Amino acid sequence: MDKEFIKICIELSQESLDNGDAPFGALAVKDGQIVSQSGNKAQNRISDHADVIALHLARDALITSARAGCTLYSNCEPCPMCAFMAREYKVSRIVYALPTPFMGGRSKWNIMEDKGLERFPPFFAAMPEVIGGLLEDEAKAVFDQTDMWMFGSKPQTRKE
Repeated sequence: MDKEFIKICIELSQESLDNGDAPFGALAVKDGQIVSQSGNKAQNRISDHADVIALHLARDALITSARAGCTLYSNCEPCPMCAFMAREYKVSRIVYALPTPFMGGRSKWNIMEDKGLERFPPFFAAMPEVIGGLLEDEAKAVFDQTDMWMFGSKPQTRKE
């Protein structure tokens, strides 16, 4: 099911791009069912990343204790802000397509797998399972339509 959910994130990222925003898309899933989804809306408010919006919508849809067991899916590795939000929302899994070695919440700053955050209950729960690199080439194809060269396991040379 992970790949099917990542495909939806990639579709959402293309919709975001088509709507004039950055190409990001995210889902929150619980028990195999999509609880929430969003494309990026940071064009209007910088903190409205797709991951953050999907997490907020999941919070609204589920009672607090029901969020345990949720998976955050994204076409791109969550940035530090989104990674902290996922940890604070206590998601159990984070699954993404493209790594972001220049700004990722796992590959640049290891927020997603920082076991030390578990020392601060009730703010953070146990470290989530993190899976990256699913359908990376498909996700990269959307980014290749932009000047956002810094995404993927083999980022392009910076475009001048």
